[in-house]
Amino acid sequence: ISMKPRIGIMSRYLAKDNRFVTKAGYIYAISAVGGLPIQIPIADVADVDAIAGMVDGIIITGGADVTPLVYGEQPVPAIGPTCGANDRFEIALIHAALAKKKPVLGICRGIQVINVAFGGTLYQDIPSQISRDICHNQGAAGTERTHSAAIEPGSYMHGIAKCDTMLVNSFHHQALNTIGDGLKVSARAMDGVVEAVENADGSVFAVQWHPELLYAENPEHRAIFEAFVKRCAAK
Repeated sequence: ISMKPRIGIMSRYLAKDNRFVTKAGYIYAISAVGGLPIQIPIADVADVDAIAGMVDGIIITGGADVTPLVYGEQPVPAIGPTCGANDRFEIALIHAALAKKKPVLGICRGIQVINVAFGGTLYQDIPSQISRDICHNQGAAGTERTHSAAIEPGSYMHGIAKCDTMLVNSFHHQALNTIGDGLKVSARAMDGVVEAVENADGSVFAVQWHPELLYAENPEHRAIFEAFVKRCAAK
C-alpha cells in the first residue's frame, strides 16, 4: 500500500462528450512532488463526506465560470458558460474537507470557488467590471509567465515562494471581489486584482494562476505543490 499522501484532484464534466476530464498538468505536478493523484468526478453532493474521508487533501482545479447565483447575484452580460451542479458539489466538498481538517488547494477557478465557499463574491468579468486592469487572459502559451504578482510579506504564500514578487501566467476573466470570512489576500497583481488567498494557518490556500503549467522550470511555483503535499502528508 502506497504511503504517499492521497491528493484528490477535481475533474471537469464535459457535457458535449459526456465524460470527466482532469488536465494532465495537475496529475504530473502532484506526482513530481511525491503525492498520489486521485481524480474526483462531480458526483452526488451526498457523497462529499465519504470522498473527503478517502483523501489526504483536495485540489479545486481550473474550469468554467462560477455561476453568480451561488453567491447571490444575477449574471452580467459578459459571463461565460457555467455549471451550477459543479459549483454546488465543489462548495460542499470544500466544507466537508474543512470539517475533516483536510488541506485544500485552489487553482484558477479553484480560488474563486473557495472564496464563494467562505461567503465571498466575485467580479464576473474583469474587463467590464474593473476599469483599471492588465491582461488577465493571456494569449501566450501556459508555460509563459506574463504578469507580476506582489506577495504579502509575512503571509503563508510569502513563506512558500520566498520572494516579494512572482511572475505568473494568467487565464481568467473572473476575479475575487469581496473576500470570504476567514480568508486573507496574500498576493495581488499590479492592478489590484487578487492573485492568492489563504486562511489563518495555510491549510486552505489558493492562487489565481496555473502553477501546474509552470512548476517544471520555476522553483517558486513547484514550491506551491511541495508545501501542499507536505501538509497533506502530515495529516
